[in-house]
Amino acid sequence: MAAAFEPEDLLRLGSRREDQGTAGYQAQKARLRRMKESDPQVRFVYLFRVLPESGRVVFLGDSAAPGATGESLPGDEYRHAAASPGLQEIIRTNQPATEGPRADDFGTWVTGYAPIGTWTAKETAAPRHILGVEHAAADWRRALVRGGLEWAVLTWVLLGIPLGAWLITRRQREQNEVIRNLSEAMEQSHSAIVILDRDSRIEYANRGLSRLTGYGRREMIGRSWRDFQASEGGDTAVPEIHASIRAGLPWEGEWSSRRKDGTTFPVRGGVTPVKHRDGTLACFVAVFDDVTETKRREAELREATELAQAGDRAKSQFLATMNHEVRTPLNGIVGFTNLLLETPLKAEQREYVQTIRVSTDALIQLTGDILDFARIESGKVKLEPLPCDPRECIEDSLDLHAAAAAAKGIELLHHIAPDVPAEIVVDGGRLRQVLVNLIGNAVKFTAQGEVEVTVALETGTGEPDACRLVFAVRDTGIGIPADQHQKLFRAFTQLDDSTTRRFGGTGLGLAICRNLVVLMGGKIGLRSKPGEGSTFTFSLAAPVASPPPVPPDLRGLRVGLALPPGPLRRELGGLIRAWHGEAIEADSVEQLPADARELRLIDVSGDLARELASNPEPAAGWVQENALGLVPITVSNELRMALRRHFRLLINKPVHHAALFTLLTGAQAIRPEVRPRTKYPGLRVLVAEDNLVNQRLIKRVLENLGGLPTVVENGLETLEA
Repeated sequence: MAAAFEPEDLLRLGSRREDQGTAGYQAQKARLRRMKESDPQVRFVYLFRVLPESGRVVFLGDSAAPGATGESLPGDEYRHAAASPGLQEIIRTNQPATEGPRADDFGTWVTGYAPIGTWTAKETAAPRHILGVEHAAADWRRALVRGGLEWAVLTWVLLGIPLGAWLITRRQREQNEVIRNLSEAMEQSHSAIVILDRDSRIEYANRGLSRLTGYGRREMIGRSWRDFQASEGGDTAVPEIHASIRAGLPWEGEWSSRRKDGTTFPVRGGVTPVKHRDGTLACFVAVFDDVTETKRREAELREATELAQAGDRAKSQFLATMNHEVRTPLNGIVGFTNLLLETPLKAEQREYVQTIRVSTDALIQLTGDILDFARIESGKVKLEPLPCDPRECIEDSLDLHAAAAAAKGIELLHHIAPDVPAEIVVDGGRLRQVLVNLIGNAVKFTAQGEVEVTVALETGTGEPDACRLVFAVRDTGIGIPADQHQKLFRAFTQLDDSTTRRFGGTGLGLAICRNLVVLMGGKIGLRSKPGEGSTFTFSLAAPVASPPPVPPDLRGLRVGLALPPGPLRRELGGLIRAWHGEAIEADSVEQLPADARELRLIDVSGDLARELASNPEPAAGWVQENALGLVPITVSNELRMALRRHFRLLINKPVHHAALFTLLTGAQAIRPEVRPRTKYPGLRVLVAEDNLVNQRLIKRVLENLGGLPTVVENGLETLEA
């Protein structure tokens, strides 16, 4: 307990009764009372001063309540000092001492004494201070009876004095440290911190507020907070703040504050009420910051955002314009090139025109990729989900590359699992775009073999009316090293420069595919090894619009397949057997058994096509009505006319599965007419087109078909015509 007192503080205390009104006395009095109240066995706590001149012992205070009977006041002499052995011992030795039990006017006590501070021989001229603690003798005896060890109790008393003093001192120091840290935090805070009384007068202001406003703290203490606020125009924040203060409610937001020089500035912060333990309002704390710089940055950000949005709008308009302006002349080149190819040309001239056509197709693909990539990257592509047949998407996409594949001798194949829905809700145009890109790459990088597209239903989507389809495009091309797989999906990226020189392209196709697949909620991947080909896969989750179609049924039908061994024969044979028909496979027509010749699928290419075309009539035993010919899409019209003498129908490769089923089940009823291109003599056609090139192209095509076109430039002229 003695350690709770600072000797310097006690030296500043007077030893006269008049001193009891001083703040120092009141603080020590309160401390003595807390010591007494902290232990119910402590009856009195005294603070003595030993006067150096006379050796007299006087009181500086005790733990009695102010005004209580027997209260010892500053300067009162302790008349039992000379008869107190414990007190005399501590005065002589400066060591803690005890005495008692001893009786006096107030009862019977056991008393312990402890020195305050350290006394030395050099300090004999300075007052010395002693803390006395008295325990009731009855409590002392009960403690002895309970413990049975008088000296243990005595030791406890002796040790308790310094231990209790140490605990109290430690607690006070911790509290002082917390208060000191809190005060420093408030002072050093960059934010302005204000404590307001219930009438909004400033009781405390930190350095942050002085820094923001230019006022000194002495200028602000006691003034109303309203003096430092500014209500500008329709600003309602300040009235709201004071309404919240009057209601004892917290508030946060922005308002305007005023500097000493009269200028105003925006601040952002909050006001919080502080309440006593009984719930009554004590004060308010306001914390706020100058947001002038923040407001400036926000304004710059808004301006930059508006400029960016304007740029996006301009980009969108530019892309839309370029999409029309670039494609229109290219379409004109393609159209007139096709017309030119239908005119009599020398061999050299035809080669030149075909080169123009190939170059134009490449340019159309290039500009299309660049414009599509720009639209996707700028977020301007919006999906239009509609019911879509995945079978048609695949077969249409294969048809677009049929000519390029036929020119290289590559077979285009496809397999669709029977449980794939007949229709799914997806953006069919974007799905075709992904398939066309992947199939085009597969054909481009495959020198021989096949390109196959498959689609299967992935189980476990967790939604009864939705499905996840996995598409795969497999080729037998050059293959791709594993360390290049992810690189391929970046924009303007190919394996190396030699790839660009050899195969052409911009390196945008796979980047467009990846972005479109992600936009449709799927993911894309690649499996490939050099020399073993590649398989690109992507998955899509989509609602089911129509359930899987009923499987076709060819029960009882025997079909002879006269095709060379390879992937096409495997595809068609497997398809017929899956439809419960019987497929008889042979390498040529001659090898087919006689009972299989009632219906035959014959691959007509190369030598067989030329041989059949050279014969004006079918050979003996050749039944035209039972023969269906499979031909590349690039077969010329002249050759087709010659082959039709030998076949009931010619089927372009790649084969559409649904169309094949229809032909197999209805072949006996089909007798196509062999005739030249259809003409429409005298047919009047009204054409509305504002582009001169397109006008001339459409007019020439219609005239070649025997039509009588009338061309106008806009809708108004259309109505007038």
